[in-house]
Formats: sequence, structure tokens, C-alpha cells
Amino acid sequence: MLKNKAFSRQTRQGRIIKEVREHYLRDDIYCGAPYCKNGCKVSSPCLSDSHFTILVLDTNVVLNQIDLLENQAIDNVVVLSVVLSEVKNKNIAVYNRLRALCSNSLRKFFVFSNENHKDTYVKAMAGESPNDRNDRAIRVAAKWYQDHLGSAVSVLLITNDRENKKKAIEEGISAETVECYVKSLGQPELLDLIVQPPSEDVNMDDVEDLRPSKRKVIYNEHKPMSEITSGLLRGLLHQGKLRVNRFNPFEAYVGSESIGDEIIIYGRANMNRAFDGDIVAVELLPPEQWHEEKSLALADEGCGGFVFSGGSIKLDFSRAEKLLIGIAPQYLVRLTDACSHDRLLRLELIRVLT
Repeated sequence: MLKNKAFSRQTRQGRIIKEVREHYLRDDIYCGAPYCKNGCKVSSPCLSDSHFTILVLDTNVVLNQIDLLENQAIDNVVVLSVVLSEVKNKNIAVYNRLRALCSNSLRKFFVFSNENHKDTYVKAMAGESPNDRNDRAIRVAAKWYQDHLGSAVSVLLITNDRENKKKAIEEGISAETVECYVKSLGQPELLDLIVQPPSEDVNMDDVEDLRPSKRKVIYNEHKPMSEITSGLLRGLLHQGKLRVNRFNPFEAYVGSESIGDEIIIYGRANMNRAFDGDIVAVELLPPEQWHEEKSLALADEGCGGFVFSGGSIKLDFSRAEKLLIGIAPQYLVRLTDACSHDRLLRLELIRVLT
């Protein structure tokens, strides 16, 4: 069977040309099951004849759970050609590992060309995104396997996409998440190989796409230089050099001439990717969030007449003013040389002693 796709495109010279792409569909592609009773021609490699559960993998499962798939406990797997294509476009390293599994004669990973089978090929509908079309193609292939092999085998679609799983169940396809399937195997050690997604509802656009806009936001965006300059002139921001606590990497200080005191920064998120020695612009938090104590971790047990047991301790500045707490929205200048923290440590101990 022949499918044609015709479309027009504009060349670099501005000419409009019409292109026709031919897509050949066949009805003699082997399903890979040795116990098939529908007259499929035997091909190699094939699925296991001792397992009566066939796994059909979603693309995001392959991309995220390749370490789990390489374990010997996961076997009798159908890898669809649409999944191979998506994985190759998303992550070539995972694609090579998957191809190695498929070519390993000791593992039962069978590649099924669903895009070239007349019963499993699906055409994109109007307004349907490529991701939705590919998910539908995976469900159609899983349904075809289920109908093709009948009650002799159980076909299970493995997906972490909540919407894809819901549609599969509505269409009469058995579907499970990776974690549920692994738990059913009764091998607790396999749970350590599972990569937990941020949520059960995983969209293909969120998986290994290497696009920052699609990833989870950890740090705030750096403000534009014009906004920082305006904030410094208006006194909303304060410029200074960032100094990270030698004994606590989650605590830093910024000495500001405009305030005449140190501003303390707590947490990596508030440091906003700034390193020790960077010239940063700092925004003060509301006064009610300022602290009257700070943490100081000392490695030595003796220091300046004080004996510490090691680890993290809290020093009470009862006679000191509240510490100014701020966040560093953006570094202005990145310095390659980081000064020693010894002087800063001495100043802190002097402040405690006085």
C-alpha cells in the first residue's frame, strides 16, 4: 500500500515547489512472537517463548528509565519504530544504548516497524501535535498486538504519561506506570533503578529536550543590566563583593558601602548562581525577615580561646543589630581570583568577643 503526502515549500531563491513524499505500507511485517497463530513469517530476533507478557514502551519511559531497561529482569519488550525515532531525536546516547539492547541476542527486545505496517500506521489528524500523534500511534500498535495475539499473551503498555495511560485504558489497552510494573515483579532492588519523574503526568516535551524553558525552574532569571543600574541609582539594590562562608557553603556575605554593613545571603537559591568573589547586586528582604543570629561551622575544636565540638553552631549576637538579609539577583562582575576567608573569620570572631 502506498501513502502520498504532498506539500509546497519555498526555496531560498523564493520559488514555490511542490514535493510529494511516498510512504510504503506492508502487511507482512513479522510481529516477533514465536507463538503467533496468524501466519507471520518467522524472523530473527524474536520475543521469548517462555514469557507471556509483552511490554510496549512509551518514549518517555525509554528516555528516563534506560538503566532499568538494561537490567536482566526487564525482558520480552517490543520497541516500536516511532519510539526509536523519537528517542534518536531526543537523546542519541540513550538511542545507542537501546539499539545495543535490541541487537543483543541474549535479550528479548524486538523492534516492530509500526510506521510501515498497514494496520498500525496512523496519520496525523488536523490540529494534532506530533507528540499526540506519536502517543496515539503507540496505543494503536499496543492494541494491534493485543488483538493479533489474542488471549494467548498479555500486552502491557508501560507509560508514565497520565493522559496517555487514561486514553489507553479507555481504548481497552492494559497500561501501567513503570513503578507499578516493577513492584509487581517482586524484586525490591529494581526500585533503586527507577528515575522518579517530577510528577506522574509526564509530557514528551518535558523529557530530555535540553530546552531550558521546558525544565524545572531552580533559580530566578537574571535581571537585565538596565534594571540593575536603575535599582542601584534608586537605592533599591546594593552592590558588593560576595564572600561565601568558609565553613558553610549555604551562607554568604556581601559588604555594601551604600549601607555600611554586611548583608548576609542564606541558601543557594538566594545566591542565584553567584560564586565567591563575584560583584553582585543585592536586594534586601523585608525587615521582618532579618535575623539576629547566624550560623558558623568551625573545623577546628579550638579557636581564639573558644572550644567548639565541631559541626554547625549558632552564635547569638544579642548586643548586635539585626543582620541584614538579602538575595543576589545577578552578578555584575565575575572575578577569577577568590580572596581568603581568614580575615572574614577573624572579623566575625572579634564581633562575637566584643
